Amino acid sequence: MTERETKTITTPGGHSVVLKAYLTGREANELKSVMFSALKMNMEDAQSGKVNIGDVPGTFLVDQEQKAMSLLLVSFDGSAENALERLLDLPSAEYDAVKAEVDKITNPTSRGNSAQSGSGTSAPAA
Repeated sequence: MTERETKTITTPGGHSVVLKAYLTGREANELKSVMFSALKMNMEDAQSGKVNIGDVPGTFLVDQEQKAMSLLLVSFDGSAENALERLLDLPSAEYDAVKAEVDKITNPTSRGNSAQSGSGTSAPAA
């Protein structure tokens, strides 16, 4: 198996963070499972398409964020050892900068890709 592409970012405080550039399908499913495990529904509700989110604990958002970080964070300041724990011990602005990059990876927008297709390079048919 080949090494996955990574991206390096620098936090506002000057820390170097290496993240995997994308989630694999397996990792995306692991991330979804955090959310789905928080949902409570019975078979009847599932069959009717009726889902009540009133019973979903808000903590699942934190759990999902931590899972995304653990899946994508490769190293912090050149070391993979306890990378997430060391990041969590920094001021929240440092963590938030990394979280913003992780969010871009886990929730890519199609807007960034749309500039590539239809870039205006085609010539009219003669």
